[in-house]
Amino acid sequence: MAKIQIQNATVDRIIAGLGMAVSTSFTRKDGKPGKEKFTVWTDPSAYKVGDVISVTGNLSVKVEEFEGDNGTVRYAQVSVNNPRIEKSGEDAPF
Repeated sequence: MAKIQIQNATVDRIIAGLGMAVSTSFTRKDGKPGKEKFTVWTDPSAYKVGDVISVTGNLSVKVEEFEGDNGTVRYAQVSVNNPRIEKSGEDAPF
C-alpha cells in the first residue's frame, strides 16, 4: 500500500460522520494557481472548515466520471485512509 503525506492542507468541507474534503494550493508552471483535492476518511468531529492540517495515511485513487456541460468529465478521486492528522501549531503525532 502506498503512503501519502499532505502538508498544510485546508479543510474545505466536512462529510458528516465520515471524513472531510481537504485541499492544498500550488503554482503551476505557467504561473497560474492550482489546487490539489483529497478526501480524508476519519471521524471529523475534531475539525472544522478552515482548519489547516497535515495528514499522513494510506493512499487510494479511483477514476470517477460525470456528465458535464461539455460531455463526460473524468477525474481521479484521491483518498487518504487510516490517517494520522496534525492540526497546524500542534506537536506532530508521527
